[in-house]
Amino acid sequence: MTRLPHAASAFGLVWRSDVPLDGFESVSPAMGGPEVAVRRVSQLDARVGGRAINRGSVHADGIRFVWGDEVAFDMTDGQRIGYCPGSDWRGRLPVSFYSTVAALTVAWRGMLPLHACTVELSGRAVLIAGRAGAGKSTLAAGLIAHGARFVADDLTVVAFGDGGEMRVPSGRPTMRLHADTAARLATRHAEPAADDPRGKWLVRPSHCFTGAPLPLGAILLLGDHPLGGGSSDLARLLPHVFRPRWLAALPAYARLVGQLTRLAEQTPLLAFPALAGGDETNRRDHAAQALACIAQVLAHRSTPS
Repeated sequence: MTRLPHAASAFGLVWRSDVPLDGFESVSPAMGGPEVAVRRVSQLDARVGGRAINRGSVHADGIRFVWGDEVAFDMTDGQRIGYCPGSDWRGRLPVSFYSTVAALTVAWRGMLPLHACTVELSGRAVLIAGRAGAGKSTLAAGLIAHGARFVADDLTVVAFGDGGEMRVPSGRPTMRLHADTAARLATRHAEPAADDPRGKWLVRPSHCFTGAPLPLGAILLLGDHPLGGGSSDLARLLPHVFRPRWLAALPAYARLVGQLTRLAEQTPLLAFPALAGGDETNRRDHAAQALACIAQVLAHRSTPS
C-alpha cells in the first residue's frame, strides 16, 4: 500500500494522513516509530452494537465519533482512523480530531490521556491540572517565561513502561492563550484561534521540548483543596482524565484506572492555588511561587536515597 503523503508527530506516535495534520508537528515522511494511519473514506462501515456516548459510540474494536455535519470518524484498534466528510466539510480535520479522537486513540494503545498542561523543568515533565478556567495554560506560559520548556497544552499523555517508569511525550505544538498572555510569551507563531468563543490566541512557544519522552516529575493540582494521600489523591486525579465519559466506556477502562492509581501513588501531587485572573504582576508572582515549589520537589526527587 502506498505510504500516506503527510506525516506528523504527537504523543509518541507518527500520524500519517492523506491531508495535512496542521494541529500536530510536521515531520519527515521517512520518520519511523509507532504509527496511526488517517485516511478519507467515502462512507463508514456498518458497526453493530456498541455503547452510545455523547457524539458517537464505543465498540469492541474502536470508536465512532461524529462532529456535526462536518465529518465522522471511525477509529479501529488504535491503529487506523477513517474520516468521512459531511456537508459542512472544510477541507481539513477539525480541532476535535486533535483532541477527542487523538485522546481515545492513544488510550486504546495503552497510554493515559489527562486534561493537563505540561512543561519541562530540570529534565522532568511537570503536569498542571485543574478545573476548566483554573488558569492551567496561563500558569504554564508563566513557567515558560521563567525558563521552563513547553511540552503539551490541555491534552497530556502519560506512557507506562514495562519496568514501571512513567514518561510524557510531547503533545500538540501549540497553546491556546488569552491575548494578553500570548503577547508576553516568546513565540514562533501566533494567530487568533479559529472559532474560539473566548477570543483566545493559538501560539507556538519559542521554547519547546522536542526530545524523547520525559520522566514524570510532579503534578500541580490547581485549586483550594488539600491533598490527603492514598485513595483520596486518586479521587482528586480522576476528574482530570481527558474525556472521562468516553474513557469510562472503553474496554480497557480498568487498566486506565490502574495507571491512574500508580500515578497517584508514585508521583508527587502538589496542591497549588488557582489564579485565573489578576494583573500581570500577580500572574508573574504566581508563576514564580509555583516554580519555587516545583524546584524544591524535583531537587528532592533527584537526591540519592
